[in-house]
Amino acid sequence: MNLSASEKKFLALLGVAVLVFSTVVVGAGAFWASRTDVDHRPYATISVGSTYTQAYPTVLCDRQLAGCDGDFRKNYPDRHTRFPVPIGQTMRVRLSPDVADDPWAIVAQYLTPTGSELVLKTFRPFTGNESVYLASTRERVLINVEISLPAGLLAGDSDDQLVRRGYFAINTTPTDQKDLIDAYEKAATGKEPKQRMVDDVEEFAKR
Repeated sequence: MNLSASEKKFLALLGVAVLVFSTVVVGAGAFWASRTDVDHRPYATISVGSTYTQAYPTVLCDRQLAGCDGDFRKNYPDRHTRFPVPIGQTMRVRLSPDVADDPWAIVAQYLTPTGSELVLKTFRPFTGNESVYLASTRERVLINVEISLPAGLLAGDSDDQLVRRGYFAINTTPTDQKDLIDAYEKAATGKEPKQRMVDDVEEFAKR
C-alpha cells in the first residue's frame, strides 16, 4: 500500500507520546489500583464547528496489555480517522467518559513554512473530560493528531513510566490547499520535526 506524505508522518509520531508518559505522569500505581470498571472501547469526539465525528483507536489493548487488536510497530493507514481541518478553523477533541479520567497524551503535528512541528501535552489522572482545541492557520497547518492511552503497567521501577496500550491516529490535513501543503512538505523534507511540550492546553490554540 502506498502511503501519502501525511500518512508517512505518523511514523514519526508513533512512540513520541510514549516518551511523554515517561516524563510527566505521576501517581500511576495508585491510580491503576483504583480502576475496577469494565473496559469498554473508548472513542474521541472530534469536531470543527457543527461538523463532527467519532474516532476510534487505531490499535488498542486492554489495560493489562492483553487482547491487542494490532501491532504498535505498524502504521495501519486504513484504520486512521480522516477528518480534514480547514485552514482558519479550530478542531475540538474530547475523550469518551470511560477513559476521560485516565492519564492520556496528545501530539499535534503542524506544517510551517520552515518545516514540521510536534506539540505534546500529557493529562494526569482524574483531570476530567477536558476538551483540547487545535487551531490550523496558514502559517501553522494542522496535519495530524495522535492520542495515546496508557496501560495499567509500568515500564520501570517508578510510578512515572507508563506503557502505551492504545492510540488514535487522526489525519487532519486540509483538502483544499494542495499547493501550500506541497510547499510546506518540501520545506520539511530531510529535517527532524521540532518538538515541544506544553503545560497549558491553550498553547495548542496558539495562532
